[in-house]
Amino acid sequence: MREIHVDDAGAGVPAIFVHGSFGWGTDTFPAQRQLRDRYRVLLVDRRGHGDSPAATEDPGWTTDARDVVDLLAEVGPAHLVGQSYGAVVALLAAGHAPELVRSLVAIEPPLFELAAGVPEVDAIVRDLKPIHARAENLTAAAFLTAWGVGLGQSAEGIAAWTATFGERDWAAAEATRRDRWPGDAPVAFDVLAAAPFPKILVAGGWSPDAAPGRQPTGKAFRAVCQVVAERIRARVVVFEGSAHNPQLQEPERFNELLRDVWGAADSELALDG
Repeated sequence: MREIHVDDAGAGVPAIFVHGSFGWGTDTFPAQRQLRDRYRVLLVDRRGHGDSPAATEDPGWTTDARDVVDLLAEVGPAHLVGQSYGAVVALLAAGHAPELVRSLVAIEPPLFELAAGVPEVDAIVRDLKPIHARAENLTAAAFLTAWGVGLGQSAEGIAAWTATFGERDWAAAEATRRDRWPGDAPVAFDVLAAAPFPKILVAGGWSPDAAPGRQPTGKAFRAVCQVVAERIRARVVVFEGSAHNPQLQEPERFNELLRDVWGAADSELALDG
């Protein structure tokens, strides 16, 4: 029996989506439900987010990766898509069970410590890692504000965002406060590099129009994407009209990318079979 909530519908080859911080499955991937015309789309709610219960121990990527591996084992080999913190979870899960993965698409994983030495990355690690270290002493609101400022958001913008929050949003913020720091998560890079399935790192272009005043943050994420891609033998796809959420900001193009990657991967598996 599943211990987490999964929005599970459609028929065909399964595709598992893992959301990032301050959200849940259907909130992060609403436009990807369209893919149910040909695929079984499973939108995961990580522990404490959406309709999933909070983790009783090891909140964050440790438990989340186990949950995704269990889901992969349940539904059979699946395409795997992760956004932000969920991209870290997807990378970890794929490294644990590569035989259960048909393809991997990771959107801007915050594995910041991999790109140490890049000034924009070092600034984020300097600002964000201590916030995670003292998160247990912060309220969800205080953590969210400090986290947002550390990623280049204005206090005014954060206040405007949280003014729209309802109960589920604040529950997701509380779960994010408890999540483990993702910057040094132990991804099995050698395993993923050797895996035969397609691997894509997706980055936003972080233009001034897409993310006013936040270009240093975009440079940091792009640097991480490049390092991860090199380590796992993946290619990088940049969505110039997006920042951190191309699946929301350019949904039609993002879905087209998924259909292309999935179709190629499934055809290759059929030939091998």
